[in-house]
Amino acid sequence: MLMMLSAAPTAEVSLVLPIGLLVSGLVLIGAEFFLPTVILGFLGAVVSFGGIYLSADAGATTCAVFCVVFLVMLTLEFFAFRRLLPQTGIGRSMINVSSNEGAAVPAAAGYAVYVGKTGKAITVLAPSGTIEIDGALVEAFSLDGFVERNAAVIVTEAGSGRVTVRRAR
Repeated sequence: MLMMLSAAPTAEVSLVLPIGLLVSGLVLIGAEFFLPTVILGFLGAVVSFGGIYLSADAGATTCAVFCVVFLVMLTLEFFAFRRLLPQTGIGRSMINVSSNEGAAVPAAAGYAVYVGKTGKAITVLAPSGTIEIDGALVEAFSLDGFVERNAAVIVTEAGSGRVTVRRAR
């Protein structure tokens, strides 16, 4: 009888559940990048760690392999979602990117040519609005406060994206 117990084959440990948990956890962590909630990332980590824990039944080497796979896949997910995804059309639509590329906001040096020139208030300056100088519409800030529409103004200084004006006397 003793001989039969020792000769019995040891049961193989199934890794289907640990692998499923590890993969499910990584998918949940990946979903965290698309649906930013703390819950999905936390749940993904718990599920992945559960898979790693269950893999320890198959031995220390198997558990170490699961840990390495988890860390490598997590790193690849992070790299893919943070570096590669914004380069795609879908990624750009998900990210709120503001850019001044192509915007019509001239530098202060571009407005320096207007200093000392007289223009006309196109809108009411209260204290900011739009003026016309040499046929160009320019954002302006009035040092005198309120300036009526069609009033004559003199440009006193050029700023970034606008000019500063005073009423012409």
